[in-house]
Amino acid sequence: MAIAKHILFAALGGVLIIGQALAATQSVTASASFDDPLTVTKDADISFGILKAATSGTYVITPSGSLTASNGGVAIGGAPTYGKITISGSATQTISVRTGSYVANSGVVPSAATCVYSGVAITNCDAGASSLTAPGSGGKVLTLGLTIAADGTQTAGSTATPSFVVTVLYH
Repeated sequence: MAIAKHILFAALGGVLIIGQALAATQSVTASASFDDPLTVTKDADISFGILKAATSGTYVITPSGSLTASNGGVAIGGAPTYGKITISGSATQTISVRTGSYVANSGVVPSAATCVYSGVAITNCDAGASSLTAPGSGGKVLTLGLTIAADGTQTAGSTATPSFVVTVLYH
């Protein structure tokens, strides 16, 4: 019986040694690369120049800075300028651009923003444009135009500051 116990312990010991010899571990490292963050920098606000006070009218400035007045509006001076935003980020991910969230100020109501991204006109900025060329780290320029309607309550020397939002997203 004593010999049987030794054989049993020897057999079990061999199993334990063999089991330990078959196990091994290895550490694995995961790698994750991230793209450049999307940045939007306002370079210039839109300016309609000097408009006639106490006169209702509609004014349109294009993304190239051309100003037209209609419906009784009169532009009398100053230097109209388009808005300008620089968009920077990924060299591989396309973007979408959309305008909206118009806010009136001092009886001047903004609407219908127009956009040109990197030389390409966007037909309807409010509806948005997607799959636009990736901006890259050097950035691409978005120029902006706008329509405003003045209600005629503006006084000489006053300034109205209507606004809107430009939203840029990665795809």
